[in-house]
Amino acid sequence: MLTHERRGRDVAVFTCRPGQPLPYRAGQHVTIECAYRPWQSRAYAMANAPRPDRVLEFHVRAAVPAGVSDALVTRLKPGDLLRLSPPRGDLTLDRYSRRDVVFVAGGTGLAPAKAMIDELTRCNRTRWIHLFRGERYRRDFYDREHVDRLALRHPWLTVVRATSEEPDEAGDQAPIADVVTRHGPWPDHDFYVFGSPPMVESTLRRLDRLGVPGDRVRYDIFGTCLR
Repeated sequence: MLTHERRGRDVAVFTCRPGQPLPYRAGQHVTIECAYRPWQSRAYAMANAPRPDRVLEFHVRAAVPAGVSDALVTRLKPGDLLRLSPPRGDLTLDRYSRRDVVFVAGGTGLAPAKAMIDELTRCNRTRWIHLFRGERYRRDFYDREHVDRLALRHPWLTVVRATSEEPDEAGDQAPIADVVTRHGPWPDHDFYVFGSPPMVESTLRRLDRLGVPGDRVRYDIFGTCLR
């Protein structure tokens, strides 16, 4: 393990470098086992596209006490060894699509969205990208400065944040699915949705009502389902 930073009261961002090459695509995940919870492992998505130096970034929220996520957030430190599984998952960017992209990310669902945006920074020339981030409270928007720097660097990236339990900076308060609906319609976009089960289900229902074809919507569950 290389670096470990607390980015909030219950969130850590850490990096590691596998001893051997670990080929993967942005959007995939691995299971992680650490010495503080031996024989236990949980799945986490990489938060960056593959890099020449093989460094991997992970975002973890401590969901419950004494779980793997809690150990990775509260006990992990640089120099610790981690056991990673081979990459899994087929929730990756459609390399042949030229449609604009909408990412809807709740909590640490930001990680796979960020990895895909990282991949797009290396090849995108024509697609507009919209990132909708949802949290319960404003303080929960970890990694905010880095995401804002990405948006400043790449004019094709737009970032919209929504809080469901308190008003945001503009005085608005709404679930992320409502905010995505307001910014529509979305007649010809690819959607990627990452978050807790209720957030994902609510977003999928809204997209269906908007008439977004199901074959343009891909999703995965992150956050509260991981321990």
